[in-house]
Amino acid sequence: MKKILLAFSLLVVVATSTFAQSLDAMIDREIAQLVSTYKMLHASPELSHYEVKTSAFLADQLRSFGYTVTERIGKYDRPQFTGYGIVAVMKNGDGPTVLVRADIDALPVEEKNNVPYASKVKTKNELGQEVPVMHACGHDVHITNLIGTAKILASLKDQWRGTLVLIGQPAEETVDGGWPLHEISET
Repeated sequence: MKKILLAFSLLVVVATSTFAQSLDAMIDREIAQLVSTYKMLHASPELSHYEVKTSAFLADQLRSFGYTVTERIGKYDRPQFTGYGIVAVMKNGDGPTVLVRADIDALPVEEKNNVPYASKVKTKNELGQEVPVMHACGHDVHITNLIGTAKILASLKDQWRGTLVLIGQPAEETVDGGWPLHEISET
């Protein structure tokens, strides 16, 4: 399933026959690290408005692949919240601009799975109540796919032209984590 999602993301951005022929081999080389990343993210979720470590991890990964990264993007109506959005850009000559987005927050839900990487995280919510936290909607998979897509496309810069914009969106679960596109273009 993870291979299919990553392959789809990559094919949307780069559609050459050379790339398509080598896609499976490239994913095979990356899949062990991506599964490890997924498990780490799954085991350490952060609630909306508190995605401190998740956003820092994503920013570090994208920088390591050669992207220009801007952190702490986003504003909220409530001043006590910090925007933990990430925008990463790779300019690679003339061509289309493609945007790929992943949500990075988790839900106040107790994990009932019995896998070794199950979330055991408990934290205080904005009301000061202790709540369990888990990636119940697949945001851990979304972040992992974004990282895999970013890494492979960076390694294939000689096979595509244009600008790739990657977004790590905070607070998607609370709906207030979206921000106007004009704010992104100002960074």
